[in-house]
Amino acid sequence: MSKQMCTFAAKKDITEAKNTFMNTNKLHALNRVVTWLIIVMAVANVVWLIKEQRAWDEIVFRGLQYVAMLLVMYLPLILKKRFSIEVPWILSVMIVLFCFSSLILGDGLDLYGKVPWWDKLLHAESGFLLSMIALWLIHIIMAENDKYIYFNKYFLCLFLVLFSLGLGACWEIIEYSYDSLMGTNTQQFMATTTSSIITAADQPLCGHDALRDSMEDLILDLVGASLVAIYGFIRHDKLIARYKQIQKKSE
Repeated sequence: MSKQMCTFAAKKDITEAKNTFMNTNKLHALNRVVTWLIIVMAVANVVWLIKEQRAWDEIVFRGLQYVAMLLVMYLPLILKKRFSIEVPWILSVMIVLFCFSSLILGDGLDLYGKVPWWDKLLHAESGFLLSMIALWLIHIIMAENDKYIYFNKYFLCLFLVLFSLGLGACWEIIEYSYDSLMGTNTQQFMATTTSSIITAADQPLCGHDALRDSMEDLILDLVGASLVAIYGFIRHDKLIARYKQIQKKSE
């Protein structure tokens, strides 16, 4: 490798190290702010539920959403510390925002029950987010030091869509299992409420209508995944050219 190439590689490594350090600091700052916000909201919400004399199963359910949010929020930092996997800053923010909208606003503050279209909005977002995660995983594979895998653009699009739909189907199985065990309404099979918590007075949907929520969720996952697949298709050639250029400079 020429002296010029070594200098370029060294400068590139320094720049990447600085960017990684800055992004890690940003993620720590974001987590600190959101952590305190979640703690304050959790205490206030639980106190209000107790004051309103709500059932203990509802109080426990709401409280668990806040705990789950904290676990998900710190997952990128855990991946970096334990497995040296660097989650992109923008992807970390997207995951935090999605989980906050789902676990805290949706279940904790019951927007699923108060806003009928909230669940559909988040499922459309989840399809998009899962496909972005799949695209990131492909980038990790392609960026290995000793190996470059150049995905065919058509296969790339198919992989992104199937990855999102596969995890979306797994999520539906989890919701079905959770509803069966805990007596909740995460699959929205009740005709009288869209809240995750149900009462003895609520009535379930029947026949074809009982399948509507799960099918609509998977369709929305498909829509979100298709948008990312289109982006991946358009950007594919430029992405491959970039990795080929990096490979040549490293030789």
